[in-house]
Amino acid sequence: MLQRLASFSKLNWLIILAVILIWITALTFLLSFYGQPLNASIIETLCLTAMLLFGILILENVFKYFSPKNHQRWLIIGIPLITSVGIVFFSRFLIGILLQNHQEYLLFSEKLLPLKVFIVFIILVAWASILVIYGQIEDQIEAKERLDKIQEMAKEAELYHLKQQLQPHFLFNSLNSMSALIKSNPEKAREMIFQLADFLRGTINKGNNKWIMVSEEKEYLELFLAIEKVRFGHRLTTDFQLSEEAEGLKLPQLLIQPILENAIKHGLYGVTGEVAIKVSFEKKGEYLAVSISNPFNQEAGKSKGSGFGLEAVNRRLFLIFGRNDLLKVQEGRSTFTVDIKIPQI
Repeated sequence: MLQRLASFSKLNWLIILAVILIWITALTFLLSFYGQPLNASIIETLCLTAMLLFGILILENVFKYFSPKNHQRWLIIGIPLITSVGIVFFSRFLIGILLQNHQEYLLFSEKLLPLKVFIVFIILVAWASILVIYGQIEDQIEAKERLDKIQEMAKEAELYHLKQQLQPHFLFNSLNSMSALIKSNPEKAREMIFQLADFLRGTINKGNNKWIMVSEEKEYLELFLAIEKVRFGHRLTTDFQLSEEAEGLKLPQLLIQPILENAIKHGLYGVTGEVAIKVSFEKKGEYLAVSISNPFNQEAGKSKGSGFGLEAVNRRLFLIFGRNDLLKVQEGRSTFTVDIKIPQI
């Protein structure tokens, strides 16, 4: 508490000093009101005030490191009571030395000892209660901050884990495709290896960036599509639509690629002809709106797979923004569309 007081502004310090001055003035006036000498009244008031501040400092150090439990609540009264008695009697000892020539005043002061103990006790009990309540509030705030930090670290760890999972997921699919091409078409397999190396190199170079520009994401997606086109040849065509307003917006890295991969996988499943994948980026209010659509053949059924890409993207969006409404799937009669809204932080 006193450390917090030390950081107060000049105005706050002036208020504290004004309260102390009013206390000294009021106590001095009260003693003088009963016909006691002004100088003696001032000396006793200063001694009592100094000892009271010393008592406040003692309570500060006691309750700073000790928070009474329910069965120890009596200490909130017991410690101030002992401190009050000590303060008053030590103050009495000091004024006995300083006011040796004012025996009448000393006799008068002696009669006020119980009242002084009571007043000091009330002040110290109030201060002790404030310290205990303040300490409990601080403990709760610190506990909440620790919990928030733990949750944030857990969220970051899960995001990192999801991001690390996305890379091998795409890499394994690409390696399987290259393995199939090595015998049937070695030149295409070689081309695919170079393109895959470029894609992974660009991803690794940007690995520490949590957010990237839409224009950068588009470059990664084009590299990814070049790899897939080696695999599927003329059957796969893509249509990118990127508005000028959307180019300067940002999105989490590697967020769109797994959805695009799903679109290719499900779009080509059960379809023998050419398949067109449409990808659009546009600004809608405070959001970057991304839409990925692919042909969908209901009669062919669903392709094999756990749907990891959509689940991972939806989970990442929830961890980053704390919302479950940012990814929507629309399954039409002949088109499957994934719409994503990315808030611009």
